[in-house]
Amino acid sequence: MLKVLIADDERIVRKTLRLIGNWDEYEMEIVGEAQNGMEALEMIDQLKPDILLLDMKMPGLSGNQILEQLTGDRKRIHVIVISGYDDFEYARMALKYGAIDYLLKPINRNEFNQALHRIYENEQKMQIQGVERKKDALEQIKDKIDTYYMEDISLTNLAEAYFMNSDVLSRLFKKKYGVNITSYINDVRLTQAKIYLTAGYNSAQVSEMVGYHDSNYFSRVFKKYYGISPTQFVDEMNHS
Repeated sequence: MLKVLIADDERIVRKTLRLIGNWDEYEMEIVGEAQNGMEALEMIDQLKPDILLLDMKMPGLSGNQILEQLTGDRKRIHVIVISGYDDFEYARMALKYGAIDYLLKPINRNEFNQALHRIYENEQKMQIQGVERKKDALEQIKDKIDTYYMEDISLTNLAEAYFMNSDVLSRLFKKKYGVNITSYINDVRLTQAKIYLTAGYNSAQVSEMVGYHDSNYFSRVFKKYYGISPTQFVDEMNHS
């Protein structure tokens, strides 16, 4: 069973999360509830949860302060942020520090269970892969891109991190996956960009959220891949 820790200072929210989650279906169990940030960190170390449902604003430590401290063994925790703040900066910071989802209060049952389902599927895949064989370096690199696409990630720093020559890494990656690393990074980022644009974020916000720190460059890359600019994509979506 995957262990779940709820960290929220509102009792009604904690109770609601207990009631709406498909816990048995996704082989999860709630092992604890924290009412403030300090208590949450203590329970993380004591209970070793696999999943953390984290409120962004609590007494003691904020959600972002807790996310900043999820390093080392804590970094393996899947974090779903539960927030009453429909604010881009809150969402951007949460995603930057590794949250896999940012859900607004009041919690939508379907959205919440979809987030749990994604974690469940990911854990199932990881277990199967672990039984079959250890991941080789190329699989680790691909997973790193899939997970940390919003960070400063490139062929050069990936090659350095895995002690490989850039040209060799690029050639091996393309042989295995049929696409070079730079193109794959762009594919992942731009696919996620379309999701965020569809959700209502503007082009400049999406640029930051998917790892392009220059919004003009993001727009050029987006247009090169899809034939239309991010703004045109949103316009077409709104008129479809």
